[in-house]
Amino acid sequence: MKLWRRSRPFWGGLFIVAAGLELLSIPLALDALSVVLVFGSVGASYLIALIMVIAGVLVWLQPGQRVFLGLIAVLLSMASFVYSNLGGFLIGMILGLLGGMLAVAWTPASRPANRVDTLTVRSALTATERSVSGAKAAGWATAAALGGHCRRLMPGRRACVGTDNPSVDARPVVKLREPAG
Repeated sequence: MKLWRRSRPFWGGLFIVAAGLELLSIPLALDALSVVLVFGSVGASYLIALIMVIAGVLVWLQPGQRVFLGLIAVLLSMASFVYSNLGGFLIGMILGLLGGMLAVAWTPASRPANRVDTLTVRSALTATERSVSGAKAAGWATAAALGGHCRRLMPGRRACVGTDNPSVDARPVVKLREPAG
């Protein structure tokens, strides 16, 4: 049971179902079924409550649709303020908003450790350490050679791309003059 609960937005779905049941219980407690036939707004409160319960159950059964169902729950909770006795005396509306937000914000627990969007302090320090040690190992001659051009480092020596040590027999780089004109 614990594994099932952790593999889906359980608490978001529970709050959405509780909000729907709370919104449904108020018109039923007031014996408003005869009023439903006369006024449409009471029928809308039944419809909102039933869709909220269905959305909460679907959040449990289809965790891949959690964002859409959570947004539906949030929108219906806000509509319940108008159509269902101030959102079930604010209790149902707050439960629905909380459940919808929890459903939207939920992410699966089993994430691969090497994801691009996962950044921890330890991974940042390890990456920095690797890049610094790689720069020391490669040598500054290779790091200075950019874009396939040879650059002059010191008098009489030059570095080319792909070499860590400057070649001894390399000729110095000649600077071209721009034509005057």
